[in-house]
Amino acid sequence: FTIYAAILLLSLLYHSPVLSCQPGNRSQCESAPFVPGYNLVGEGFDVVTLQRKGAYLVDVNTFLTPNGTCTLCSNPLQGNVLQRLPVSAVDWRAFTQCNTNIHSSVHTSFLSASLEVGGTRSAAYNFATARAREDRYTFSTHRVACKHYGYRVSNRPPLSSEFIKDLARLPRLYNSATRDQYEELIHTYGTHFIRKVRLGGRLRRVTAARTCLSTLNGFSLKEVHKMHSCLSLGVSVGLGVAGLSHGQQSCTGFLKNQGKTVTHDSGLHQHFTEVVGGTSWTGEFSLTHEDSASYKNWLEALKNLPAIVEYTIRPIYKLVPSWTKKTGMKAAIEQYLKDNAVRTSPSEPTCGYSSNLAYNCCPKTSSRGNLVVTIVRAWDLQGDPIGVTDGYVKMWYGSIYRRTHMIQTNSPWWNARYDLGMVDTHLKLDFEVWDEDVIHDDRLISCDVHVRQGTHEDTCSDSLGKFEFKFTLTCDRHLTGDRCDRYKPSPQKQHSVSMLCKPGANSRKTLPQLALVLENFSVCYCILVRLFSFGIIIHLNPI
Repeated sequence: FTIYAAILLLSLLYHSPVLSCQPGNRSQCESAPFVPGYNLVGEGFDVVTLQRKGAYLVDVNTFLTPNGTCTLCSNPLQGNVLQRLPVSAVDWRAFTQCNTNIHSSVHTSFLSASLEVGGTRSAAYNFATARAREDRYTFSTHRVACKHYGYRVSNRPPLSSEFIKDLARLPRLYNSATRDQYEELIHTYGTHFIRKVRLGGRLRRVTAARTCLSTLNGFSLKEVHKMHSCLSLGVSVGLGVAGLSHGQQSCTGFLKNQGKTVTHDSGLHQHFTEVVGGTSWTGEFSLTHEDSASYKNWLEALKNLPAIVEYTIRPIYKLVPSWTKKTGMKAAIEQYLKDNAVRTSPSEPTCGYSSNLAYNCCPKTSSRGNLVVTIVRAWDLQGDPIGVTDGYVKMWYGSIYRRTHMIQTNSPWWNARYDLGMVDTHLKLDFEVWDEDVIHDDRLISCDVHVRQGTHEDTCSDSLGKFEFKFTLTCDRHLTGDRCDRYKPSPQKQHSVSMLCKPGANSRKTLPQLALVLENFSVCYCILVRLFSFGIIIHLNPI
């Protein structure tokens, strides 16, 4: 029991935050450095773009109180050196909460993926919407996070000098005549300010894999998760978490972005990577072999150069002292969100029925197209030494057989049109022109041709006559090339579905598919912003 208790105590000590802060005199305070990430609270934040504005509402530089003291905290992650806090910061903690296991998720439609790729104007959202406009994609996300520090803004923080000046210039009332001035303040400072943070770093990678192209390259319609599994394996291999075993070689071509049977110039997949915190690592790494040196250096650098990985925000009107301006600021933010939020998003596609189209509108196989053949005419036929030719035509395409009616002339016009439906484009189109006789028919002309995309007119001739035909091959959806053997992107048809909030939604929920709700605003409006990082939580605090 004693050993167990000791182990439990050590575990609690290891995971517990460090609370070693103390007052310091002027000399100590002026010689001490700031804590890492001291200026990552109090900054303006735009919930539409999910971007920090670089403009501060809270004073984060003043560290001396009116009586000449400050708060000094011992940082165990940097050799227990004493570091100072801004006057506006409280509850500073140093801890280590790193989980380098790779978290992942997969989405088979843009509708569900849009919940994972950030705000309506974020770079990741723009990446996903651009892909959805090009083609049908399966979206995969992979993410890693590490946290080292945490603190918050005090309840009544000192405001920055610039924010005080801008508030003084703001008209007292918000109306149509003053709307521009209020919007200018929002464009400068955003809609909210960052009140509480957890600092460290995060890596997130969203991959858009062409669903139909991947299907044509051997990924079964029911194996969408196989693509995601291959990507997860590739990320694990690249970051040094796992190795590529012999039994997993089937993923190699996919990870190299190469199609096995059907190709496209941009490959099977594209990705967007975001790295926050640490050094200037781009987040790029190989998916086919260990490429983790930069990743490990980045993890180590997070203790010295942390960024925000989890935060709580509050509306900026909370900091406005004047009641009338506070009310006006609140109304201006409501209008800004209403003007910029995405109200609709694409639903699942509809593509009608086709024998080669699966339920998700992807072709089941390549080299497929609809073939229409027209047997036009023949001329200069020499079927009988005496009299005219009793001419007709036989046509084969694989097992498909058609025959025209007989016409008694040496220059017959049949103009017989045959829609052969969906065919395999690897086969040949065979024609034979015959002369019908009482005892046995005589073959006059024989020829064949490989079909190719488009409408084509052709002739063939022999010593016993000439023959004209034409055909039209229309490649199946998502297919192109002469033989319909190359992949062609096809944007899915989009149908609007409502994404408005319901009143009374709880802004403090951290569900897997989180929507930010501006609770207690007169307009309850959702912005799809589930931050697919790891536990990035945004609280919009009630009044």
